[in-house]
Amino acid sequence: MEDELRRLAGQLPHTPAASSLDDAIPMLTEIVEVPRYDSADLPPTIADVDWPRLALRVQENVLERLLDRSNALLDEQLKIGLQAIIERTTQTLAAELHTHLQQMISELVARTVNEELTRVHDEITRAASDPQEPV
Repeated sequence: MEDELRRLAGQLPHTPAASSLDDAIPMLTEIVEVPRYDSADLPPTIADVDWPRLALRVQENVLERLLDRSNALLDEQLKIGLQAIIERTTQTLAAELHTHLQQMISELVARTVNEELTRVHDEITRAASDPQEPV
C-alpha cells in the first residue's frame, strides 16, 4: 500500500508555487508568536472574566494574524488561477486565429485560381477569335 501511495504521489503535478504557499503556513515544529496579554489586563479570578469581551479580543487577534498570512496565500492563489485562465484563453485565441487564417488562405487561393483560370480562358477565347495572334 505504501508503494501505491508513493506511485500516486509521484503522479501529482508539482507546482513551483507550492513552496511559497507552504511558507505562509506555520509548521507544527515552528513556534508561532501569539500576542500575550498583560497581567494588568487580566481579571484576578476566572469568575471576573468578561467572556464576551475576551472572546471579541481573541477573535480580533486571530483575524489580524490570519489576514497577515492570508494576503500572501490569496495573492499566490490568485496568481495561479489567473495563469490558468490566461493559458486557456491563449489556447482558445490561438485555435481561433489558426481557423481564421486557414479560412482566409483558402479563400485567397480559390480567388487567385479563379482569376488565373478566367485570364487563361480569356486568352484562349481571344486567340480562337483572332487566329493570327499566337498564344
